[in-house]
Formats: sequence, structure tokens, C-alpha cells
Amino acid sequence: MADALRKLLAPTRGATLAGWTAVMLAAAESHKLVDRKLSAGAEQEPIFERYMRTWTAGILRVLSIDLRMIGELPPPAAGPRLVISNHRTAIDIPLLLTYFGGSVLSRADLETWPLLGLAAQKAQTIFVDRESKHSGAAAIRSIRAQLQRGRTVCVFPEGTTFAGDEVRPFNAGAFAACRGLDVEFVPVGLAYPPGCEYVTDSFLAHAREFGARRRTPVAMAVGQPIRLSERTATLTERLHAQVQALAHDARAGLNRA
Repeated sequence: MADALRKLLAPTRGATLAGWTAVMLAAAESHKLVDRKLSAGAEQEPIFERYMRTWTAGILRVLSIDLRMIGELPPPAAGPRLVISNHRTAIDIPLLLTYFGGSVLSRADLETWPLLGLAAQKAQTIFVDRESKHSGAAAIRSIRAQLQRGRTVCVFPEGTTFAGDEVRPFNAGAFAACRGLDVEFVPVGLAYPPGCEYVTDSFLAHAREFGARRRTPVAMAVGQPIRLSERTATLTERLHAQVQALAHDARAGLNRA
């Protein structure tokens, strides 16, 4: 019986998430059309961010994500902010967007996915093909442009998902984008139960596995916001060390629960 119910969870949740995404996209577009004062792109951003955070919070609820927070969330950003985290599952993205807002750096092929790709575009996702130097350079320019406008950008500098709590070396691109800007850095560490990581499966298989879980505990350890004016290499190493420490804190918090 338990196995039968588990098999039903994934397609049921998948349909729910598709419907939820469609509803939120329609609501956001309708709001834009009704309120003509939002015709300028900059004026639309706060409205679309509220819809985006409501959408991603709904994703977490539908998937029964049980979050354990270690540390405190910083106050809302008063200027450019870069949120830096280790990367373990597809859920990392809605987690960071729900609690920090802003834009996120994500895989390029997401842009072409049905419905989800459109939602990601509306959320001002910065798409990057890790195999393309041209795409990487364009992503760095996009990150810098977002920061120059005083926005929050969430990044996973490991470049892809990994298993375990060892934080792999960071790519320096996102930190190079901050050069010369007064950016606030917020380090984050994430930990999941073993076996949750998106490593060997296809994305569809990974999504089905998450959808079939009755609940998924996640620990998110949030560090103190800091401002650093250092060379890119030094900045990268320093923030890597902080994220590594927070990943261990997250694991300890998950084990205590």
C-alpha cells in the first residue's frame, strides 16, 4: 500500500505544480495588464518578484519540503546582494528564491522547457551554458547588470550539483562580476538527507524521486551578510570557506532534528 501511494504522489504533485505555475503566470500577467502604471520594466519588478516568491514558496509546500533554518535571514537588501550557496538538488533554486528573492543563475536548457522555462524567464533567471565561454561571459555581464541595478542575485559557484557536504572549488565568474561594486555577500550552506542529491539521474528522474517523497527535510544555514573589497581570487577563497563551514552547520542541524 505504501509503495502504491508513493507512486501516485509524483504524478499528482507534478500536475499540481504545473497548474500552480500556470495560475501564477496568468495572475502576474493580468496584474501587469490591469495596472497600467506598471508599463515600465523597472516598475514591474517588485510586482513580479512578489509573484515569483509566492510561486516558489508554493513549490516547496507542494513537495512537502520541511525546512530547518540555522541562523537568521538578513533584513531585506538595501542594495546589490549576492547570495552564495553550495548546490545539491533542484530544490535549491526555489529555496533561495523564496527566502532571498532576486534572480538566480541557472542551466541554459531550462529556458526552453515547457511552462517552467517561461516562468524562469519571467523571474529574470540568468541562463548559462557551462560548456560555452561565450555564454559564461554573457552570464557574468548579466549578473553585473542586475547588481548595478541594486538587485539580489543567487548563485551556486560550484557550477553544478554534487553529493555530500564537501563544497567543491568555486568558479570565480560571479565574484568577478562584483568588482568595483558595493555588494553585500550572504553565504548559505544547504544539507539534505543522503540520496536526495541530483547527481547521476536525469532531471526528470530526479524530479520524480522528489515528487514521490512524503516529505523532505532540508537544513539551510545562513551566514552574516558581509561586504568585502578584495581581489577576485581572495574573495572566492574566503566565501568558499564560509559556505563550507555553513554546509557543516546545516548537516549538524539536520542530524539534530
